[in-house]
Amino acid sequence: MNSKLLKLEKISKKIRSDILEMIIRKGKGHIGGTFSCVDILVTLYFSSFLKINRTNFKNKNRNRFILSKGHACLALYSILFNLKIISKEKFNSYGDNGGLGAQLDMKVPGVDWVTGSLGNALGVACGFALAAKLDNLHYKSYVLLGDAECEEGSIWEALTFASSHKLNNIIILIDRNKLSVTDVLDNESFFKNYSTILKSLNWNYFEVNGHSMYELNLYLNKAQKSNKPVMILCNTIKGKGVSFMENSIKWHHTIPNSEEIYKARKELEKKIV
Repeated sequence: MNSKLLKLEKISKKIRSDILEMIIRKGKGHIGGTFSCVDILVTLYFSSFLKINRTNFKNKNRNRFILSKGHACLALYSILFNLKIISKEKFNSYGDNGGLGAQLDMKVPGVDWVTGSLGNALGVACGFALAAKLDNLHYKSYVLLGDAECEEGSIWEALTFASSHKLNNIIILIDRNKLSVTDVLDNESFFKNYSTILKSLNWNYFEVNGHSMYELNLYLNKAQKSNKPVMILCNTIKGKGVSFMENSIKWHHTIPNSEEIYKARKELEKKIV
């Protein structure tokens, strides 16, 4: 593994540790679906894609990002803290009255959109992308969707809208961990023909390992050069990083007990070599 990818792996492990410790302290949060998207978010923020930092996050020509699965907000809060866009005091206010909430709020520096009804964020991202073209700006709009919300009709309306308006400045990533709050989202649903469907709508479509920094970087680089809207399906594991949490519906919003905390900490403390 080259030094850049190794650095990203180490950042991901730190972000997961931050998330775990905050959930332990505050007794609230969604571990499973947050852990599944950490590597995607780390690649976006710490490689050369979003290019957001504490000096430019108010710049109207910077890249936009919407985390549609807002229950994974702790991953984004931790990233914004590590980028020094929000303070340690702000980060530590998670779950407190008047502090960072369990869903996203645009009042938080670096957050481009609130957590709304599932399926709405893609339409908003399309609006960002269209506005960039109308204003002759060159930023790109990225949005991370959960796989369960892809069943919403508004998602398909937005996909068609982006295609008809030739929005080659929008990039969608799907956190395909195959688990919702209570259900398994198997490959016999619309995901079975997702590639064919997206290509018929004139989108460029890629499928990647959502925990491979190499693949994420490779296909995000391709997406930046695309002359069409881009969808990247990221195959992930709910609870990724802690073995007993992986691929388990239990860990959508369960808080670990003392024995589980000990085991999770030991796994996240292991060095990456």
